[in-house]
Amino acid sequence: MKNLFPSKIKLATIELESAMTVKKVNNGFELDGVEGKLVQCLADKLNFEIEVLLSPDKDVITDFGNGTFGGIIGMLQKGEADMGVLGLAITEEVSEVVDFSVPINVLEMTFVTKVPGEMPKVAAFTYPFSQDVWFLYAFMILAATILFQRIMFRNATFFGSFLSVLGSIASQAMENGINSPWRRVMFGFWLTIATVMPFFYNTSFLSFLTMPQKVPVPRNFEELSDAVLSGKYKCLTPKESNDVDLLSASPIEYMVKLGEVIEKNNWKYSYTEQFTDHLNDTVAIIIAKMVFKVLVGSPPYVTVEASDDYLGVWHTAINWRKGFCCRERVDEVIYGIVSGGLYEKWIEDYAFRDKLHKRLEVKHEEPDMQLTLKDLKMAFYALFIGYVFSFLALFAEILIPNRLAIFYS
Repeated sequence: MKNLFPSKIKLATIELESAMTVKKVNNGFELDGVEGKLVQCLADKLNFEIEVLLSPDKDVITDFGNGTFGGIIGMLQKGEADMGVLGLAITEEVSEVVDFSVPINVLEMTFVTKVPGEMPKVAAFTYPFSQDVWFLYAFMILAATILFQRIMFRNATFFGSFLSVLGSIASQAMENGINSPWRRVMFGFWLTIATVMPFFYNTSFLSFLTMPQKVPVPRNFEELSDAVLSGKYKCLTPKESNDVDLLSASPIEYMVKLGEVIEKNNWKYSYTEQFTDHLNDTVAIIIAKMVFKVLVGSPPYVTVEASDDYLGVWHTAINWRKGFCCRERVDEVIYGIVSGGLYEKWIEDYAFRDKLHKRLEVKHEEPDMQLTLKDLKMAFYALFIGYVFSFLALFAEILIPNRLAIFYS
């Protein structure tokens, strides 16, 4: 049966560091990388020579929309090559023009963003409570001001009642002008709120100073779509894949809208470039988890975060031109390679090698856990402004005591 297998196989691929590298040695080719190791292993086992044909447009797949394709798939469709390799997904559209081997791996299409930076400590005084809690707290102060001014405080103006309620939050004494059982209950209820809320605030405030919050970033495709549509984010897709078509064909509306914006702005990047240079605070990159792991590495040496959901999950396989004679023989060998864990081992080996390179570039820095004057400048600003207003109020009471009737009627 060995004699039935072709002695030479034409391989269509593109060069990609850590995935497929081609080196011409004498009259043959030497392949390296995860996919290169796979093809070389097949060649050694099935005893065939490899003739490498690089995709002229450096694309894995390009769908021209009329049943014809470009890139590696196009070369197989035209009969220019026998085998196509480089993370080619098994899809219904492609199955019309090429054949697939047994599945090799799984592509989990996700997006990555730069690890968010710390939120400014200058505004840390607002962090302990959410926006809804702040609104509710302000509403309670306003409601207590109106109730106390009408029910409890004698001859107090609205402004005087407001200052009294506000002072109670800062542990200042309040005057209970009208003493009755149900008023004492209301008074005690408010003092409970005025004691508990500042306690919660004070216990949380220091933790927000010492462990600042991270700037919020999109964590799933719905949030990414909203951020892109609002102009806050930019989303890039690889030139070598058809992710925009996958987004456009999605039954989910926000996925379709995301694809339309990407296509309109032609937001693309290439695996062959240093695409991580595109990542900044407002850019997301759609990429398969395994591809990113092989080409870039993994945390903590890579300062990116992957999304919580996926654009989709596809199996990858070797592609064959239609009518290739011996796919069953190849499938037997591939099945042994995959089930034996060799393919996964090659992925881990190359990812580990690249991780070591990234580690050499990372400088160790001790986390700064101390509070500095810069961190507390907002508190000093607030204290200074409070002193200014206090002195102005004091001067006003001294200079115009008879004309200032905003506290008592």
